[in-house]
Amino acid sequence: MRMKWKQVLVVLTLIASLFIPATLFQATAKEVPAVTDYYLTNSVKVAVKSVLNEQIPEGTRIGAVVRLTNEGPRLTRVPDVEVRAKTEEGIEYKLVSSQANPVAIQPKETVELSYMIVVDRQDAFSLSELTWVDVDEYASPKTEKSILSIPVASLEWRGENAVISNPEAIKQWGETFTISALSTALEYKPVSFNEQNTPKGSQTILELLVDNKTDQKKKIPDFRMNVRSDTRVFNGQRLEKDPIVLEPAEKRYIHYVFPAGSKDALKSLMILTPESFSVDDKTQIDFAIGQLAIMLPADSSQWNKASAAPAYDWNKVIEFDPLNKVIPSQVGVSLVSLQLHEGVGGGFKAAVAKFKLQNRSDNPIALPQFQAQLIDKNGSKYMGVRQTTAVEALVPNISYVIYYTFVMPSTEKGDQLTMEMLDTTSVAPYNLAIAKFQTTIQADKAQDGVLNFYPFQVKVNSWKVEVYMGSMREALPYSYKLILDLDIQLQDGAVVDQSFPKMKAELVDAQGRVIGSKALSFTNENKLVTGSQTISLDSILFEFADTLRLYETVDTPFGQAERLIATIH
Repeated sequence: MRMKWKQVLVVLTLIASLFIPATLFQATAKEVPAVTDYYLTNSVKVAVKSVLNEQIPEGTRIGAVVRLTNEGPRLTRVPDVEVRAKTEEGIEYKLVSSQANPVAIQPKETVELSYMIVVDRQDAFSLSELTWVDVDEYASPKTEKSILSIPVASLEWRGENAVISNPEAIKQWGETFTISALSTALEYKPVSFNEQNTPKGSQTILELLVDNKTDQKKKIPDFRMNVRSDTRVFNGQRLEKDPIVLEPAEKRYIHYVFPAGSKDALKSLMILTPESFSVDDKTQIDFAIGQLAIMLPADSSQWNKASAAPAYDWNKVIEFDPLNKVIPSQVGVSLVSLQLHEGVGGGFKAAVAKFKLQNRSDNPIALPQFQAQLIDKNGSKYMGVRQTTAVEALVPNISYVIYYTFVMPSTEKGDQLTMEMLDTTSVAPYNLAIAKFQTTIQADKAQDGVLNFYPFQVKVNSWKVEVYMGSMREALPYSYKLILDLDIQLQDGAVVDQSFPKMKAELVDAQGRVIGSKALSFTNENKLVTGSQTISLDSILFEFADTLRLYETVDTPFGQAERLIATIH
């Protein structure tokens, strides 16, 4: 019988639930706290923006910033009442109004007012609320009437070395957030945190993506950032100096630099809003209130937006960050060659990267001023040296080839490399990564006797040498005439300029001794061409040339470097 009654009760409960609104279940499952509005008058609404309780050498600095909104249709004076900070122990401190505080509020306008006092008190205490009190100084005895009290315990900030403990104000790396004390219209996301060596030492650059989520123009507000280790706080500096206004739905990056590096064991970032209090016309006290903490991953390799660089396919257009300011969307950039050259004097190698740039528009475009950096498998970084060029603009529908040299240790094999494309102008002298991919040194493979000097393909049909004796008074008494029959083809319709790498021809005798050599250009009046051509080489040796070696040569800051392409007997 008991079992039957239980079944009946279950059925009745299920039937009853069908008539109960779903919203009642939702409210029961998760109570949404109501937002409390506070008013000084019928038309003046009050909100507390920030509260400061900071130990300083003179004692304790107590400060508050409040926002007053005039919801009425007419100009309204700021109520002439005292603002007091009340401690948990019940002590009240009258706060002094900043001289810069406004005295009136326009209709529908929101203004900020700053208050402060320094108390000669060294012990730690906590603030519980702000109160607004109407004091009648002319009554006898003086009368006081409490108008409004607002709890502030959750807003209290204890200065630069304070930490944020509110879980809702602690964000993880890569997580989006808004700064509610400033504006909820803009959404922020940390995307990279890169250490760089500068003349000022090791510094770290933070890149934040800002997204205007509204259909109105929005100005990016001023806020400060610091980065923290277990023992130190490093203050950051925003690199963009001019005001930034975002169009509706526009995104862009902003950047901060910190005088810290990986050796400092960085743990978290802090976002702070700047505040000020004017004592008089000449004295202003600046302070900052912590708003959010961003925890850095323990693995610093996760601090970059492109930590896992994709593998690159040769001659494919590189995918740049769409928000970058260096490479226009109408310009395609491809890596077409990456080769290792040996330093002629020894002691180093030079990786030579050739990039093909194509203007895909109908109008000339200024030659993009990007930088490139190679990173080896151990994480060592090698900045490229850009080819000196007289070209200023890219002609429509023509490919232009430019090269970069990277001086590397002589032990480098080039089997595991990462190419990082950089913007060196937007926040100079600091660098911003705009593309990143994995690559490797290309193997030298001549197919059907065709030698690759990209964008030139060279085929040696035949060669011979004639030697002539000159005057014994000459420093180089023997003259060699190298007769080359070449077939030269240009790939991809690309163009190069006068500083492009050259082909060096070297004559070698049967004992392996170098008789003489000469660098030959693919440009200028005496450039290499298809067909037979005679090249003069002077030497102190009178020998029969047994071997012809062909190199590609480039100039580097450490001297000339060359890559042996072919040995022809």
